[in-house]
Amino acid sequence: MYELGAADAERGEFNPFYYQHYYYYRLGYDSVRRRRSWRTPVSIALFVTGGILLVTVVVWFVGRLGPAAVAQPMVTPQTTVVVATPSPIPPTPSPLLSPTTEPTPTQPTLQVGGRAVIVNVGNAALRLRSAPGLTARVVALIPAGREVILRAGPVDADGYTWWRVEVGSVSGWCAVATPDGTLFLEPRVP
Repeated sequence: MYELGAADAERGEFNPFYYQHYYYYRLGYDSVRRRRSWRTPVSIALFVTGGILLVTVVVWFVGRLGPAAVAQPMVTPQTTVVVATPSPIPPTPSPLLSPTTEPTPTQPTLQVGGRAVIVNVGNAALRLRSAPGLTARVVALIPAGREVILRAGPVDADGYTWWRVEVGSVSGWCAVATPDGTLFLEPRVP
């Protein structure tokens, strides 16, 4: 009777007498109908819509959590041992150099209206904040190598020196360096 119920369900035929009176006929018929009912276009559409909705909710939720922390480079102390070895040849005195009139090039510095490049953030990005300070809202993330225009600064807050920069149509405040001296903004020569 189970096989007869399954065969009737496959063919789309229904025998109400057998269905009502024979348990195994009903069991075979229902098992085939359940398997086939999952593959209907409505079921597939509901499944796909549910998946899309789930992905949308997850992306929205992750976006609400905010960006990941900017990776701070670690400084590892290294010990250098210098061993003096006696030289059998006495050093020869170097000739005195005459003073030159060529000016030595000065290192570029950060200044309002100048340009700088984002450096030393690794695979992370530099946070652009709405105001100077670690508690200010993050308005954008700037990847390494991106050029910015300096608009205001410097301002000291929370142990960092901050500059207001502009990148594209977005402007905000970013730290120049870590407290231990690792630079995030490197001045660009005009």
